[in-house]
Amino acid sequence: MNEHGTWNMKPGTENRPHKAIAARLWAVFVHPVTFVVLSIMWCLDLAGGSIAAYFNDPQFWQKMDAYPFNLWLKQVAPRTFPVSLWLYILVFLSYLMILSLLLCTINWFWKRKKRLRGFGEVLVHLGFLLIFAGFVGGSAMGYRSSVVLEEGQTLPVKRMGISVKLQGFDVVQSPQGRPLDTISDLTVFVDGRKTAEGKARTNHPLIKGSTVIYPPDDYEFGVTGGVVGTSTSGAVTVRTGQDALLKDGRFLSIGGVLQEGQRRGGAVGPGILLLLRDRGGSVAGSAYLSSAPGMQSATLLGGVQITLGQLLDSSRGVFRVHYDPGVWLVILGSVILALGTIWALAGFLGIIKDPDKDPRDNGY
Repeated sequence: MNEHGTWNMKPGTENRPHKAIAARLWAVFVHPVTFVVLSIMWCLDLAGGSIAAYFNDPQFWQKMDAYPFNLWLKQVAPRTFPVSLWLYILVFLSYLMILSLLLCTINWFWKRKKRLRGFGEVLVHLGFLLIFAGFVGGSAMGYRSSVVLEEGQTLPVKRMGISVKLQGFDVVQSPQGRPLDTISDLTVFVDGRKTAEGKARTNHPLIKGSTVIYPPDDYEFGVTGGVVGTSTSGAVTVRTGQDALLKDGRFLSIGGVLQEGQRRGGAVGPGILLLLRDRGGSVAGSAYLSSAPGMQSATLLGGVQITLGQLLDSSRGVFRVHYDPGVWLVILGSVILALGTIWALAGFLGIIKDPDKDPRDNGY
């Protein structure tokens, strides 16, 4: 672009209109102003669309996060049109930004090969490209699931062919008792064979290949079950989501729990609501047993004498497990982007110099 605000044409293209148009289009797409304008439009669209989506449905982002993005865009977004129009615009602008970055990178290698100082710029471009490619690849080919885990529990994850065990769970708190971070010790199994183990914490998920396990956003501590003595089957253990089978074919399950200090009607926590179910799953009786003073700890339920032995305390959380084939591209792109930023800053400060720099060079 010259001082008059018009795009310069490549010499020799004045008498070849089609080449002149191509040269002008190329100059537009590789110019930094183009990417800046696209970025501003992208941010404005995201901000406006997010506000509109929140007022239309406060649970919008949680619902969308339950799907791979491309699947949500294909199946759910059309049903919310025109509220979802901003997302289609966002995708279109994203692809234009990718195209601009790609052409800028090609232009750098094509016309700026001798610029050592400007290599930071191409690293920034390449980092952005890899991050975009990783997000697009993860959205197109990945999928998401979630699993509720208690300490010591191992559960399979749907569609992924893996099982996850929560070895331990801890919450880091401030001196005022405010939760600052969660630390989950996890182990991943494939066909019963341990394939990965590590910690998942805020902003640091456990990554194994294309499997990404995020720390729980929703978690709780306290009573999750109990050991009860029965007149027909001896001592049995029953937990939330884990029934206890009796010898007569019926089984006990947890219908609810009260933590210490909680009250519901005449029931005082800590305690568990036991449900006796028949072989078909229908509830044949229920009783609340508690270790709190003044509360009953034994009952006759469906002809079975049941006595509370001890309550079982544990912690549990809802873990998000993603299959994301683009996660390593995002990580690699982030590293390259950081290196490019440092390189560009060093060039700006004069630490990296180009003795042969063309004074007419605009940076690209």
